[in-house]
Amino acid sequence: MSEVTTDDVERRSLVLVVEDEVFIAMELEQALTAGGFHVQGPASSVRDALELLEEERPYAAVLDFNLGREKVTPVALKLQSLGIPFVLASATAATELAHYDVLAGVTNVGKPTNLHRLVEAVRALNS
Repeated sequence: MSEVTTDDVERRSLVLVVEDEVFIAMELEQALTAGGFHVQGPASSVRDALELLEEERPYAAVLDFNLGREKVTPVALKLQSLGIPFVLASATAATELAHYDVLAGVTNVGKPTNLHRLVEAVRALNS
């Protein structure tokens, strides 16, 4: 039986944060860190998020839907293809999210975000 290393534990708790608003990104990062997770990013654009995914695979992700003028759907599709679960932290209405197959039915903790609910939603992703 192999030993579990610190790197293994960190990888299992690594959460990609994709949020373009700096103060909100910092708030999400602080809440996740306090909840025992390690944060990858935050990424403020689709390109930045995809680059981070090329560098390292997270355990899970927290995505905002609107990133400036772009939508997060390419990141969600990449996460889906890699089998990485994610939640949304977005003010976007469920009816609009339902137009995107990759986002339909995904947990959205909303904005303003209840940070306790966010941490619990991320914990629930792989349980």
